[in-house]
Amino acid sequence: MSSSDAVVSLRGITKTFAAQVALEHIGVDFAPGTVHALAGMNGSGKSTLVKVLAGVHAPDAGTIEVAGRRFPALTPKLAHELGFRFIHQDPGLFSDRSVADNIAAGARFRHSSRLRVRDGAERSAARRALEELGVTHIDPRTIMRDLSPTERTMVAVARAVQDLWDRIDLRLLVLDEPTASLPEKEATRVQEVVTSIAAKGVAVVYITHDLTTLVGLAQYVTVLRDGCKVGTVESRSIDDRQLATMMAGAEQELRPVVRGPRSTEVVLDCVGLSGGRVGGIDIQLHRGEILGLAGLLGSGRSTTLRLIAGVQERSTGTVELEGAAVVAGRPRAAVERGIALVPEDRRAHAAFNGMSMADNLMMASLPTVASPFRIDRRAERDAAVRLLADYDVRPADPDKRFSLFSGGNQQKAIIARWSRTAPKVLLLDEPTQGVDVHARHQIHDAIRALSDTGMSVIVVSSDFAELAELSDRILILRQGLVKSQIVGERVDEETILHLAGTA
Repeated sequence: MSSSDAVVSLRGITKTFAAQVALEHIGVDFAPGTVHALAGMNGSGKSTLVKVLAGVHAPDAGTIEVAGRRFPALTPKLAHELGFRFIHQDPGLFSDRSVADNIAAGARFRHSSRLRVRDGAERSAARRALEELGVTHIDPRTIMRDLSPTERTMVAVARAVQDLWDRIDLRLLVLDEPTASLPEKEATRVQEVVTSIAAKGVAVVYITHDLTTLVGLAQYVTVLRDGCKVGTVESRSIDDRQLATMMAGAEQELRPVVRGPRSTEVVLDCVGLSGGRVGGIDIQLHRGEILGLAGLLGSGRSTTLRLIAGVQERSTGTVELEGAAVVAGRPRAAVERGIALVPEDRRAHAAFNGMSMADNLMMASLPTVASPFRIDRRAERDAAVRLLADYDVRPADPDKRFSLFSGGNQQKAIIARWSRTAPKVLLLDEPTQGVDVHARHQIHDAIRALSDTGMSVIVVSSDFAELAELSDRILILRQGLVKSQIVGERVDEETILHLAGTA
């Protein structure tokens, strides 16, 4: 593809945040009538590039060329006027409003002066937008929360591309993981719709971690790594293994030798575990083992941890800890038995942001520093000081409000909180998400140290390099099932990526 064929061209796009380079001199062309995939690991720069196109971020250098016009930066309004539409991972649908209201929201953005809502006309327009996608069974009067995930995705697509049917110049459609949570059959239907939209002359940019989809759906694939462009290739000239190598890099960082389970003793035994997105999983965790769970978005990896911890109700299956059953749906019972969960969203589900660091550290083990009538503040503070030192939480101030600590120090503190309860099994969901490199290494060291004491750990991470570095063994999940296992020297980022994307 030559640049003269492009409807949108990025030239030398560079973006930094503080000292962090998010994009470095990126150039890419998007041609009408094609599906162009953006591929890369988490942190590769895909989301930042999309936000530059959407006008959310202004690049520090470079230009955006659209139909012969050059722009140093866009605004959301200008991007919309230029015919750019976006379906984000969270499509921003209004769950308590009707399908018609949601689809009409896009038109109201275009006609910002339209104050009067015409229900009949908007229902007709919504029905027509859906029918153009081949969707005839959705009633525009239906409330969004009553739709299936697939139907909600279709509504998001209809809202984004309705300009096509209104004879308005739709140049670029960007979809970020539109099928991440969908079963295979429904995902295929969405991909068919994407192909039909491209056939109408729209340049489609498609983002997904599913390598099979990338190779099968897109005509071109641009790979980003660490904010740099690795290259743009025609999908027919590459297979998923080669693509995985481009994304992960041919040379892997040195890491500790994978040791495998230290013991044959099974501490945690899950049989036929199902609920939510999980459709029947068997897991055996050995004493002192660090087990990684890898999978794409929607694979059921986080749900699996919640089912084990009793935070989410099981539909079927059993969980046994050291041979004794763990009652379903009772997180307190799981904690008392020795299962601790550090959830993905620490701010919402694991932190007491308005309380002190000492209060946060002691929250899971208050009986050790309290009587039935009062908390021994001196004992609490002394215990907190020891934990702050053990986990190198800085500043080592137990009286400081928890919300004032950095993300990395908050995460270390939450792991420290649960380690003080001496759990037999520690479940970690995205343990280093949003922390800096130094904090990441410290958290990894802490996890290994806990494993060395005989604690068993299950780690969920969307960062496959992290799983490769930490895990003794890795289970690959896809659509709620365990599809494969990696052990020994095969535990590397490229293999994980390949199996997670094609398993």
